[in-house]
Amino acid sequence: MANTSWSALGRLYRPVYDALCGRSPHERPWHFQWLSTLHLHKRLCALLAGYGGRVLDVGCGDKPYRAWFGAVSEYVGIDVAPGPAVDIVVTQGEPWPLPDGHYDVVLSTQVIEHVDNLEFALAQITRVLKPGGLVILSFPFLYNVHGAPFDYRRFTHYGAGKLLPGYEILHLETQGGIGSTLVILLLNWIDAALSGSVIPRILKGLLLPVFVVLSLLLNLIGLALDAIDRTASFYSNVLLVVRKQRMCAS
Repeated sequence: MANTSWSALGRLYRPVYDALCGRSPHERPWHFQWLSTLHLHKRLCALLAGYGGRVLDVGCGDKPYRAWFGAVSEYVGIDVAPGPAVDIVVTQGEPWPLPDGHYDVVLSTQVIEHVDNLEFALAQITRVLKPGGLVILSFPFLYNVHGAPFDYRRFTHYGAGKLLPGYEILHLETQGGIGSTLVILLLNWIDAALSGSVIPRILKGLLLPVFVVLSLLLNLIGLALDAIDRTASFYSNVLLVVRKQRMCAS
């Protein structure tokens, strides 16, 4: 029989944590995943304001980035799971029920590591994107397994540049350094270790104030270590913006 008292405690923990620490894309510096999205969200907030038109959000979830775009005439979100903000539920490996050459921008953040048949998904993006349209992708490089068992791959920035051959690379950047990468992994490990059996989960609730303070201190230390990391080899995330080639005149 399920432990209903713990189930109630578990349902309480998440809204309390979100109220204290924020939730994506508005995490506060004491959120245990703040450093994993800090640079990405800052860049996207500035970048997306210059884009609009017809936008397709692939793996949209609750569409956290919709408000960051400029003048949008159409915003469609697709995902493999239904949700309040999901417009179309798609099945991996099956063609998307979307028109050819329709969208000005395709956005997909922290999704492609979870796509089983990535080559097919990228081909679908190419099919539905207008000539001259933009693809904005982000994905982790040094990061723990998440969304198991649907976590299939990691890309360096060298691999990122080869994801969409024939596209013009407009922007390719790595995000984070040795400090933030180590802190992200450590805090994620603590959260995962305290999310197993009943007793660790109870401890997780009781130790929440300690975890919040620890997260803040480690996040600040991570930023300080990033500032002195000149290796460019220990980044946690990659952001890629590419443009589809325009059709040549015959």
